[in-house]
Amino acid sequence: MPRKRFLLFFSLIIVSFILMTYQINGGFSNPLHLINYPVNIANDAINSICSKINGSFKKIQLRDEENRRLKLELDNLLMERHKYKEAMLENARLGELLALKEKEKKYVTAAQVISRGNNQWTNTLVINKGRHDGVEKDMIVITGKGLVGKVFSALNSYSYVLLLTDVNFSAAIRLQESRTEGIISGTGSKTCMLKYVPYEYEVKENEMALTSGLDSLFPPGIPVGAVTRIAKKDAGLFHNIEVTPIQDNTKLEEVVIIGL
Repeated sequence: MPRKRFLLFFSLIIVSFILMTYQINGGFSNPLHLINYPVNIANDAINSICSKINGSFKKIQLRDEENRRLKLELDNLLMERHKYKEAMLENARLGELLALKEKEKKYVTAAQVISRGNNQWTNTLVINKGRHDGVEKDMIVITGKGLVGKVFSALNSYSYVLLLTDVNFSAAIRLQESRTEGIISGTGSKTCMLKYVPYEYEVKENEMALTSGLDSLFPPGIPVGAVTRIAKKDAGLFHNIEVTPIQDNTKLEEVVIIGL
């Protein structure tokens, strides 16, 4: 019984709604309109819902397109930022080379590193300057930080550089504070060994080693590296001293060549 009352009540509401609409619109010109009116109302509601859904999909599509556009702009800005930073770093390095040119009386030329040695520790470099640019064998290779090595072969348009970490490299050096002298040699790794320093001579860790000029090849005062380890052998006359080069030769891009 309650269910029948509810249905009757609901039907009366629908009929009242239709009659009110009829009065507002001034009546229906055709009886079919009265029959089709609820259907039209339902169609309009469905069309409205579909329109809103389509509008939502379009907004999502526009938002996705905007996100893609913004991402592309961000990628372009990041690329420009990296280019700008690279240009700034290059300008700093070139400024360093220019300062060396003004400082070094025996300046020959600046060069770019175009290749590295094939072995594990990259103890040789190839530079893009050669005899046509005034480069000769045994000329000294430096950066603004210090000694890199020496030219061991000069061809017309490029040259080979022997790094100070190579086992075939040696130079006379002097420790900056203690004034102790010795010979520095490459080990084939990333460090060098300071040789022929007697036990009774004072050596301190972190002391800077500079070329002494006593070998008649390297001019005095070029920074070479810092003492990083001192060990004494049970037998022997000399210290066992490790020196780490001041210049990381694995990251070199430009160098300066100075004459003998």
